[in-house]
Amino acid sequence: MSKVEQERVSSFIEQYLSTRNNISLIIFLVDIRHDPTANDLLMYDYILKTNLPFLVLCNKADKIAPTKIQNYVNNIKQQLGISYSPIYPFSSEKKIYCDDIWKKIEEYI
Repeated sequence: MSKVEQERVSSFIEQYLSTRNNISLIIFLVDIRHDPTANDLLMYDYILKTNLPFLVLCNKADKIAPTKIQNYVNNIKQQLGISYSPIYPFSSEKKIYCDDIWKKIEEYI
């Protein structure tokens, strides 16, 4: 996205989260293949400040070897500074780890 689009989306997200009082869970998507971007770090910080329940989904887990997935997840945890929040690998394309994710989401609905 361009900087203008990023600012518009950021503003929309901030407005949405600050005006809705019935949010049960925030699901934060990051690309498992890459270190979190500056925008990812900003968004994570904002999510923490909302004090709302959230979980982090590391999407595109099907793009890396299954034996390396946990290393990638651990790297993202370290980059975001996550010590206690749920973080899960995920693939929307191949539906891997979907059952784990749905079980977690169902705890909040």
